[in-house]
Amino acid sequence: MKKTYSLSNWSHPPDVLDLKPHLVDIWRVQVNIPADSRKLLEATLSADETERAARFHLAADRDRFIAAHGCLRDILTRYLHCEPHQLSFSKGEYGKPTLISNEGIDCNLAHSGDYALIAIAQGRKVGIDVERMRTGISSFMIARQYFSKAEVAELEDLPIEQREVAFFTCWTRKEAYIKGQGLGLSLPLESFDVSLSPNEPAILRATRPNTDEAARWTLLSLDIDSHHAAAIAVENVAAQPDDQDLEFRMWDWHTK
Repeated sequence: MKKTYSLSNWSHPPDVLDLKPHLVDIWRVQVNIPADSRKLLEATLSADETERAARFHLAADRDRFIAAHGCLRDILTRYLHCEPHQLSFSKGEYGKPTLISNEGIDCNLAHSGDYALIAIAQGRKVGIDVERMRTGISSFMIARQYFSKAEVAELEDLPIEQREVAFFTCWTRKEAYIKGQGLGLSLPLESFDVSLSPNEPAILRATRPNTDEAARWTLLSLDIDSHHAAAIAVENVAAQPDDQDLEFRMWDWHTK
């Protein structure tokens, strides 16, 4: 894998997608889509997803949920060659959705603000997160409550004008790793350290109590736009312990 600070080379996907074990596909979806396209996606959702969408009080939030989950189904059909409504998901012990009859495919979805991100991999676990960066929040107080001591110290050492971006950078990297592990809140946020300084590589620096776990994951930032922070965590499989050949493909989803 080439050394890089963040991934930003988004492009239009080909008609045929072949997902090999060394490939990780990342999809960027703009969730504010036309009403007719959204209705087509809504028709593919499961009864559970439709019920969850109906719980949103704000129409805009409901529409973004429908777009994100409908796009996940549309994207998966490109790999599994089936109809979107034929896909079924189950939840793991800690709540991570898992594709049933997945042929070894792991996927993960995150959405915030104007975007949804979807990660797809074959034979390895993946986690992805995106957050719209907001001003006026007590980011340093939140960091002291949830981040590790090393992360709080690194945040404190940064110039004040960099702290807000660094906070969201840290948050998305930690969320991506937790989602990749599939352990939910049973994996404490302070039990591992990630890098957070702007313009520096994303690194999973330490994991506790199993110190070997850090080497089993690749962590990278994703360049979405200037208003969002995003990251992906990818499991390094035993057959490729260093995953030097790990390749990321970045696709933009477009309405049909």
